[in-house]
Amino acid sequence: MGMNFVERMGRMQSAVVDVLGLRLKDVVGFDERVRNVRATATIGMLVGAVFSVFNILTPGMLSLGLTELAAVVFFLGPAAWLSRNAQQVGYAETLIQLAALTVFGALIVFGGIQGTGLFWVCTVPFLVFFLKGQRRGWLTSMSFIVLAVVYFVWINERLDFSYKYTPVVAFQFLLSLFFYTLVAAAFNQLRSRFEEQLQQRVDEETAAAKALLNEKQFLATHDTLTSLPNRAMLLDILEQQMADVRATGQGLMVCILRLERLFEMSNVLGSEGGDNLVRQVAAHLGRISSNHGALARTRRGEFVLVRRLEQPSVSPDELRKFVADHQLLVQEQGYTLFVEFTLGVAIYPSHADTSQLLLNKAEQAMLQAHKSGQQWSVYDAAQEQAFVRHHLLFGKLREALLKQHLQVHFQPQIDLRTGLVTGAEALARWHDPETGMVPPILFIPVAEESGLIRPLTTWVVGECMRTCAGWHKLGLALDVSINLSALNLLDPELLGVLNNALLETGLNPRCVNLEITESCFMTSPERAMEVIQRIHEHGFKLSIDDFGTGYSSLSYLKNLPIDELKIDQSFVRHLLESPGDQAIVSSTIDLAHNFKLSVVAEGVEDEATVNWLQGRGCDVGQGYCFARPMPAADFLKFAQARGTRIDH
Repeated sequence: MGMNFVERMGRMQSAVVDVLGLRLKDVVGFDERVRNVRATATIGMLVGAVFSVFNILTPGMLSLGLTELAAVVFFLGPAAWLSRNAQQVGYAETLIQLAALTVFGALIVFGGIQGTGLFWVCTVPFLVFFLKGQRRGWLTSMSFIVLAVVYFVWINERLDFSYKYTPVVAFQFLLSLFFYTLVAAAFNQLRSRFEEQLQQRVDEETAAAKALLNEKQFLATHDTLTSLPNRAMLLDILEQQMADVRATGQGLMVCILRLERLFEMSNVLGSEGGDNLVRQVAAHLGRISSNHGALARTRRGEFVLVRRLEQPSVSPDELRKFVADHQLLVQEQGYTLFVEFTLGVAIYPSHADTSQLLLNKAEQAMLQAHKSGQQWSVYDAAQEQAFVRHHLLFGKLREALLKQHLQVHFQPQIDLRTGLVTGAEALARWHDPETGMVPPILFIPVAEESGLIRPLTTWVVGECMRTCAGWHKLGLALDVSINLSALNLLDPELLGVLNNALLETGLNPRCVNLEITESCFMTSPERAMEVIQRIHEHGFKLSIDDFGTGYSSLSYLKNLPIDELKIDQSFVRHLLESPGDQAIVSSTIDLAHNFKLSVVAEGVEDEATVNWLQGRGCDVGQGYCFARPMPAADFLKFAQARGTRIDH
């Protein structure tokens, strides 16, 4: 069906509105209005002054020149002055329009449009559209045209002093004025649309930049995985919380929660599954802590909970309940995972008075709990001192390795049947220039915890094999025993370290006895068994150190390719006074011999113990009865003096 008349008229009206640009906004920005008025007033005043003087000096144009001068003095001059004050922009616009109507009206009345004045009159639409916008520009321009028509039809003939227009000239003028109105409207429409599009783009880019800035600000203060506050924001939260409770006499608990076994669980679940697990944990902690304090995530498997306390202390029962509340079961990829935390707690103001220090204290407590295998720990100053000593010792140990302040001492091992020296156990010794002798019981755990155990082991292995190779060059058939830790057995580079030392020294691997304790199998039994098998395949001898202090001794004797048992000194030192120790040592010797293993007794301190061990068939003795650990040069003298097997 065709459109009815009303619809056609509506569409026509809409088309006319669009063509004329009447839908464009008339409201010009305030800053733009100020700029337009200043430019128009200044230029108009200068141009108007020039043309007023020109017309005053031109014969027959005195009235036009005086009118223009009046417009400059009374309208454009004040407008230019008012444009200096942005708040007076409305008055300045009005004065400019009055000046334009005065000047252009004078041009028409006094015949100034007969020359170049026509072009000045036709600038009226441009000026109006420029100052007032599209719709008001149309209204003003058409009003000006209507006034011009009225003037030409009714007023022109009745004024004696006016210039008399012929109908043709008047029509040409009106036609020109209308044409320039159309041009001005079109030009302004294009300008306005361009400015609207430009402003839209600016607004979009501004919004995008603001969104990006907000995102960067969020990322700077929040964890990307969980959207929880990060460490930087946590410090600000702590400062605010501390300020809030300072006046009330209350306390503030900072609790660091370390997610245990996250690495293992991530290996099972994969990277994405591990991330989902962390998100679930964050959601769980967020729910139970929403009414109690703030929650943040500072590391992958570490969260920090801030809680207000009624009193500046917390009881062990409260901490136990706190721990129990924070354990949870998580379903992920078909697995049911029990999530456990290790907690470290610090209290404000008891333990620290700044946010950074309070967080550090909580972290120290958490590390202490993790190290000791406890579920939670409250900050203790004594623990901090131990923590500081630990880190100071780490720095000194690293320096000692670089500057070669460490030595290897050797404790002789004696064949109890012949009295000859069979070899020696290598023991690392550290003499610090500042503090003196540092016991292995202090620096070995530091080396294991700090990652220095690898370079320490590499150095010890190299020193021991070079020393042992020197003994053999002298014709002494001596073995060297080197202690390995659990971390050594988990190190994929261990076998490479051993083989490199063999290549460097040319030593027979059967001269190297690697001592391992039963505790080496606790962390990763499968990995330890694999490494031991490979070591054995390369020809090294293996010894179980501190035998009898572990939990699965018999299974090790059955399944491991070992060559020697070392009876722990705790069973040997008081052997003669303890029937129980005698029974253990005697049965261990028999058991080892049944497995075709050599037996070494540690902690032999007197001749009576030597005689007892000889009577029970023990193969080798080691202890203060024979010699203390000594430098390599002293050991060599000891071995040469006591005698050794001949190296063929």
